[in-house]
Amino acid sequence: MKWNTHQDVQNRAYVGILTSLFPEQTKTLPRIIVWSIVFLLDLILVVAASVHFGLLQLGQYNSMRNMTLPGILLLAALFGIFWLQGFIWYGIVNYFRKRNELG
Repeated sequence: MKWNTHQDVQNRAYVGILTSLFPEQTKTLPRIIVWSIVFLLDLILVVAASVHFGLLQLGQYNSMRNMTLPGILLLAALFGIFWLQGFIWYGIVNYFRKRNELG
């Protein structure tokens, strides 16, 4: 298998996008693992809630065109929830760091 430098550059670009979108979740390998599990749980929760509330009827769409808007909304909700969790986590960690520095 030949080494593809273009693929390496593309992978670095994807990593750069992820670290800029989710800085708290991508600092170290243990954080990446834990936040990946949190992300999968969020995915399950968002899909289950949307099916429960009737926003997404699985198996009812005849074409991909009918699934586009609900799919985009689900992804937006998923990434929004994941970002919000990281933002809240970062706030809590900063609060305790400042508290320990003062006391």
